[in-house]
Parts: sequence; C-alpha cells; structure tokens
Amino acid sequence: MIHIVICDNKTNELNKIINNERTILLRGSASRRIPNSRIFVNDELYFLEKGKNKSFYHATVTNADSYSRLTEIEIDKIFEKYKDKLNLTDYEEKKWKKKCLCVIEFNNLEKIEGLDIPHYTALEDWIMINDLEELKNR
Repeated sequence: MIHIVICDNKTNELNKIINNERTILLRGSASRRIPNSRIFVNDELYFLEKGKNKSFYHATVTNADSYSRLTEIEIDKIFEKYKDKLNLTDYEEKKWKKKCLCVIEFNNLEKIEGLDIPHYTALEDWIMINDLEELKNR
C-alpha cells in the first residue's frame, strides 16, 4: 500500500524528517481513522508539504503500532517513550494527544524528483492509494 503523508508546514514537520530530527511519525484522532490499523511493515510512504506538490520524499515503513481507547496516562507514556524520536512542539503534542494514536517508524528516506501531482487542497493529512496514478485523479 502507498501512503501519502501531508506534512504540516506550520511546524516544519517535513524539514524535521529530512534533517533526521524526527525519525518516526505520529498521527492521532478521537476515533480510529487512517492510518490507524491500516499501515504495515514494507508499506511505502510519500511525504509532501501541505500546499506544495513538487517536493516529495519516499521512505519504507519498518514498524507501525496502532493504539485505541487510550487514557490520558497511556497517551503520556507513549509520548514519553518516543519523545526523542518525535521531537514534538507543544502545539504538535496538543494536536496529536488523542485517544487513538498511530506510531510509524520508517527508513531509507530519499528525495523523489520528477513526480508531479495536481495541487493538493484537501483537509486530510493522510491518503491511502494503491498506486501513484490514483493520486493524480483525486
């Protein structure tokens, strides 16, 4: 499966990933939604910055843990466990502090040249597709 990860430009999420300041991803929501429980080892990640459509980075999932129905204490333990790898701002910590969390480890980050898609305007921050051609038709 291919996952398009729309990175938040307000928090420089993609730059943190590129500069190896963030070595895992975190996504949270009040209820289970993509990518929770729908991302697996060897899935492909394509990172792009929100509002931009020409700068892509590719990586491969090495581990994905999905959690649901978390208590405040459990959320805090997950944040503490991955603190150094996440490098979250206070804003991001508040944004992702939800009952359902997905923690995604990845490797082999590389820049992809020549990939172009129509301008991305949706509110989602994560898209699942079977192949990159699907993205062009969204």
